[in-house]
Amino acid sequence: MNPTTEMQTAVRKKKRRSIRMKRHPGLQRKRRKLYALLLAALIPGLGHLYLGMYRKGITFIMLLLLDISALLYFSSIGMQINVPLLVVLGLLIPVGYFYNVYDVLQAAEYIISRKRRGEAAAASGGDGRGNGANHLFRGERGIAFGLMLVVTGSLLILFHQKPPWLQQGIRDYGAEASAVVLIVIGIWAGIREALRHHKDKRESL
Repeated sequence: MNPTTEMQTAVRKKKRRSIRMKRHPGLQRKRRKLYALLLAALIPGLGHLYLGMYRKGITFIMLLLLDISALLYFSSIGMQINVPLLVVLGLLIPVGYFYNVYDVLQAAEYIISRKRRGEAAAASGGDGRGNGANHLFRGERGIAFGLMLVVTGSLLILFHQKPPWLQQGIRDYGAEASAVVLIVIGIWAGIREALRHHKDKRESL
């Protein structure tokens, strides 16, 4: 078979595959969901990047790197808090991994259902945009992502350099700092939940 014939055969196969995808759009969506799942199972965050959720994907990757770096740091220095802390850091890896897989499945399912609604609205004469009030990806906006990158990058540098003052600070103020962080997170979560409840109550009126 000469190169021209091979090229023509490849073009025909590509056209047939394109026609099949247009006739069966659900097949393409299922493949996209499967690819996202495989990438998320391979490396946490890749599935979100494949779906276009770049900030969430980068967040998973950075948190995984931070957890591994902290695990290596605390296992390489001699401190009495090593054992319980290493257990917690070790457990965070599988927890984050399985949550990453679960989250990418939920995101892929949302994207598929949103496209179905858009196609149904377009077929019925609507614009297919729908209501974006409860958008799944609205939490990716804001300055929190930038702050997370700055803090994570700084911690990665500190864990790699291992300055003496960091070990001394963790030994002297580690428990107090952890308590303050937990209190701040609890207050932030409570305020956020209260604001969301107030907003839902106001919209229901």
